[in-house]
Order: sequence, then C-alpha cells, then structure tokens
Amino acid sequence: MTLNEIKNDLIGVWAGENLLRLSWQTPSDFHSRGELTAATAIKDKFLSVNYQWSHEDTPHEGLLIFGFDANTDTVNAAWIDSWHSNTKPLVLAGTISDDKTIDLRSIYEVPNHPDWGWRIVLAPAGDDLRMMMYNITPEGVEDLAVQADYKRVLQ
Repeated sequence: MTLNEIKNDLIGVWAGENLLRLSWQTPSDFHSRGELTAATAIKDKFLSVNYQWSHEDTPHEGLLIFGFDANTDTVNAAWIDSWHSNTKPLVLAGTISDDKTIDLRSIYEVPNHPDWGWRIVLAPAGDDLRMMMYNITPEGVEDLAVQADYKRVLQ
C-alpha cells in the first residue's frame, strides 16, 4: 500500500486524548487533550502531520513529514517534537500495511551508551486515528512512550 492510497484516511483535523508515559516516574502516566492536523504538502507528494499536546500545563507540538519511495515500498518520515526531539529531526523509515497502518522505526544516539530505537505508528480507522510512539532499549524491548487517540472533527 502507498501513502497516496491512504492519504484521504489521514487528511483532516483530529482531536482527542494524549497519554505521555514516563515509565521511570511515579506516577508514570500524564493525560492531556490533543489535536492533530494532517494535510498534503509540496504538490501533494508529501503528507504533513502537525500535532499539539501538553504536559503539566506546558504546551508542546510535533511535526511529521511523510514521503513514499515506490521503488522500495518504503514510507519515510522526518520527525521533530518540542518534548522528545533535540535540535535535529529524527529520520524514520517503515511500511504501510494493508490495514493502512504506518509503522516507522529509527535509532537515536544516547551519549556514553548504546543507541536506542524509536518507533512511531499511525493507525487510521474511519473517523478514529491512533498515534503511538515507543522507546526501544538497546536490547530491543519496546516501552510505550505516547498514545494519542483522536476523532476526526473536520475532513
């Protein structure tokens, strides 16, 4: 499946609940309202996903830019986020499944430690959209970091 085939399942304005999980803290789960807007960009060749959420009354935002390489059936993305990112975009690559789920992975550097992984999943289902993000230990263990559940408010 290609990004072009699923873009209409993502384009629009979405609102819902955001969970930020900080597994090393007690309490670990922080909930907030969130919004997401998905639109085509650069002559419809790319898809931009902008989202907003908050943590302890501090607003945060993120941006994903998606592209699709038809030669390799690979979806690629650049991601920045005011909470998770440093000063450079994280580049991710992955697939789009038959159920229209985008599954992306990357690695990031941790000073004086082995690299860690990061996974972003967007799963549209009609007027519902779930975005999940996972931190992945050097040993390959995934830990949920973000789960945002949205309902479409505008197409």
